[in-house]
Amino acid sequence: MGLNAEISTEITQAFDTDLKDAVKDFTGRRVILSDDDWAVNDTQVLSTINYSGRGVFTGFYAHEIDNKTIMQSDVKLICLQDELTEIPQIDDEINEMKIISISHDPAEVSFTIQLRGF
Repeated sequence: MGLNAEISTEITQAFDTDLKDAVKDFTGRRVILSDDDWAVNDTQVLSTINYSGRGVFTGFYAHEIDNKTIMQSDVKLICLQDELTEIPQIDDEINEMKIISISHDPAEVSFTIQLRGF
């Protein structure tokens, strides 16, 4: 078992035991639109991709909030990459909030996702 798999297994076990109370299921949604026809200002929904996972929803530290890129009301979601049914992208919706930014840890085990309410 490689280091990445070992870390993923350990965190998954923590999600199932020690962190069980903090871990919440979530659903994500990506809407794929047609190219905008500027002449008639018409954009149509071509398809919708739904996905799910689980993670910990929390806030940002005070020193991270600059009210430009990170707002006081933004939510931080930490989730395991292995448990996602689709890789999230900027502008997707998770639990009725918009994804503003996505990063992953150096071992590529988890995503940290910045969410903002509509």
